[in-house]
Amino acid sequence: MAATDAQVTPTAGGPVGVQAAERVGVRVPAAVRAERRAWLILWVAFATFCALVFATIKFSIEFISTAQVDQSAEVTASRGQVVLSLPGSAEKTLLGNRTGVGVGTELSLDRTTSADLQFFDDSKIKMLGGSSVELTRMEVGRFIKQHSLLLTQTGGPIRYTTSGSPMDVLVPKGLVQLAAHGDYTIWLDGDVTRVLVYGGEARVSAGGVTVPVTDAPRTEIDGEGPAQTPADRQFPILLNSDFSKRYDNWQAWDEGVGQPNSPLDVNGQRFLVAGPDDGSIALRVYRESVKAEHGETGLVQKLNQQVSGFRHLWLKAMVRLDYADLSGGGTLGSEYPMMLQVKYEAPGENTLIPWVVGLYYSNQDNRKVPEGVGMQWPQGEWKAYSVDLMDTEPSNVPYRLIEFAVMGQGHSYDARIANISLVGD
Repeated sequence: MAATDAQVTPTAGGPVGVQAAERVGVRVPAAVRAERRAWLILWVAFATFCALVFATIKFSIEFISTAQVDQSAEVTASRGQVVLSLPGSAEKTLLGNRTGVGVGTELSLDRTTSADLQFFDDSKIKMLGGSSVELTRMEVGRFIKQHSLLLTQTGGPIRYTTSGSPMDVLVPKGLVQLAAHGDYTIWLDGDVTRVLVYGGEARVSAGGVTVPVTDAPRTEIDGEGPAQTPADRQFPILLNSDFSKRYDNWQAWDEGVGQPNSPLDVNGQRFLVAGPDDGSIALRVYRESVKAEHGETGLVQKLNQQVSGFRHLWLKAMVRLDYADLSGGGTLGSEYPMMLQVKYEAPGENTLIPWVVGLYYSNQDNRKVPEGVGMQWPQGEWKAYSVDLMDTEPSNVPYRLIEFAVMGQGHSYDARIANISLVGD
């Protein structure tokens, strides 16, 4: 065989094999795009899966932590007719024998009515005469131990006793947050909202200002203004009660047969003298009768103070009796050398009560002294007098003060009084 006739057989390592490998390494553009789309779809699917897992976990956590179950409150006691409006209805009905009230219920009382409510967490409120409140939110957590209690108070005084959880109270122009294990009074008196703290801590927010109110102080929200700086809880009612401005805010009282220029007898006299303490001033009422006729000598201060939201109404004074010619409280038991008088409206409409106490040092004629009116007193020495005017029957507690007076009554008398205070608490 000639050399020119020989055939060359391609081998794997030859030129033909190299060309085949090159053809295999070259990829069609469509295949590249398809592969990229596949990877993109896989990544998008993975991201979607992760988002779904995250959303599911987040939703589950939020659902577990926020799922709430509405609760009801129980009316444990009431006096008078409690008026209520059910949720979604403007119709007003009487509470009657109903004890359970639900979310959204509005309760309102007149001046003579009171009601006690207890909530799911054992917190309590006592609605006093003239108050009104809506049970805005009463919830407990469905899966976790979580409470939410929100009331909306729209009128009058209400006492709040919180248990192991806090309570929020919406009031006109503000929000009052009551801490757990506390004792409070929130009192809407006209345009003024008073917050009195007897135990615990309250946070009062109004007009962009939030102030903490701790045990014993009080604060007020007045009209459009911010919450005021907390002050002492005790609220003085009388003006110039220490006579530091002499007779300012007082009116002279001369009553009975002995009127000015009366020919029957003489008027008594008033003097400002030294009191029982250094620097204190006392009022002395003195009369020396010439005809043994009845006379009255003292001072009067006109008042117009709503007091239904106070738990106590303390009347205090230092008193000294020097002389009286009548035995006990006189023939009718109504004439004493020193008397303290308070005229006030009781919860009932058009009920004017003339509260009075008379102090005497001798009853040698053994005259009858009305119980609760006359009180025996030492002669010639200073002694403190104190009474809580709220300590009486519910139908007779003071609702609005009209007048306060101190005076001597009888024929001849000589007595002194100092350090007078009439304080709501």
